[in-house]
Amino acid sequence: MASTIVLPRQIPLWLCPELLGEYLSYIRGVDLDSCSQVCHYWSEPAKMARFRVIDVDDSYLLTLLESNPRHSLYICCVIGGAQSMFAHTMTPYPIRLRSLEIRGYDVVSTGDRINQAIVAFSPTITSFTIHSCLRMSYSAFYGLLQSLTHCKLLEKLTLPSPARILDENLTPEQRAEEANAAFQTLPHGTEDKVKLSFMQLIPTSYRHDPQYTHNPAMKTPHTWMYGWLDPEICPFDLHELATLVIGSARAAEVLLPRISEHLTRLQFCLPFDNRSSWKHYEYLRRSPIILSSLKHLSMTFHIRPSKYILDIIRAPAIKTIHIEWNTSISYSTYEAQFQRIDRQISRLDDSHVFPCHLSNIRLVTIFCPDAHWCTQAFPVCTLFGVNVSSYVSTQTL
Repeated sequence: MASTIVLPRQIPLWLCPELLGEYLSYIRGVDLDSCSQVCHYWSEPAKMARFRVIDVDDSYLLTLLESNPRHSLYICCVIGGAQSMFAHTMTPYPIRLRSLEIRGYDVVSTGDRINQAIVAFSPTITSFTIHSCLRMSYSAFYGLLQSLTHCKLLEKLTLPSPARILDENLTPEQRAEEANAAFQTLPHGTEDKVKLSFMQLIPTSYRHDPQYTHNPAMKTPHTWMYGWLDPEICPFDLHELATLVIGSARAAEVLLPRISEHLTRLQFCLPFDNRSSWKHYEYLRRSPIILSSLKHLSMTFHIRPSKYILDIIRAPAIKTIHIEWNTSISYSTYEAQFQRIDRQISRLDDSHVFPCHLSNIRLVTIFCPDAHWCTQAFPVCTLFGVNVSSYVSTQTL
């Protein structure tokens, strides 16, 4: 009778560093503390995984840091709320810190503590993110911009505009006056600006599920809301911006003509795109913005597909187009609209009959259409050999 060999169901201690790091990335909290005590070989990687991201409102984690200040050497990202005490909890300075993130759903703040954190961590951070909607005055918002000028290594910025301000009873004209007055606090013509490669002007959650604001006066963003992006005022150099994530037609009209040369990724997230959202639509339709380096275009909507942006840009190098919506509205409702988008896509390269580099169109939604429907919705693209496919949205799982 042949003997049966039973292999031990244990993770070998001597894994290659890459494999061990991948394994530890799936472990959280106190389990990582246990992993750090397995052996000398596991100790450092487990501590790196444990302290890589620090929530300054996690009292237990802060206690571990205080018990051994050397652990601050592992910190790469610091997360907290608008009122969190960032600077007072990081001693000694985390020299590997690269990312500062402000969480929450509705930041109500003068920005003082956020500004203190930005300045305190400015020597090393390359990424700054505010995940939520801003609710602050324009003067406080521009104070935030000035604080970010201290971050000379900054490359990635996620900064939603203050679409929900403290006094929601103000008229659009009064808000414009407040914003214009705050403009004066920003230095003009500053040299040696920080060069950004990534900019996002919407809350993080809106990238996959754009939402309406509850303030009726702010449903259609005005151009003056993006006045800080004027080249003479903007504290950042956007000429080499590679990735842009925006959520309004006005932001597109302000930014795209200025960053057209190097932009390779554009994500347009708008709950409901209509003609009135575009102030300069007719002009831009006659003289489209040439995005010569754009290779990836993503359009996320809530009710109506964002079709107007395809009329005001040309993208001869486009390779992939991603269309996403997370409502329970059946995909069959959009067939005629997607057929129009299909024709618009075919005109993205004026020098050819069809964009010759386009290879994939991805539809991401709750209820996936089958391949036959995708062919019907995008007949022109299918005719030119573009792979039109559908996927279930991970945001709903």
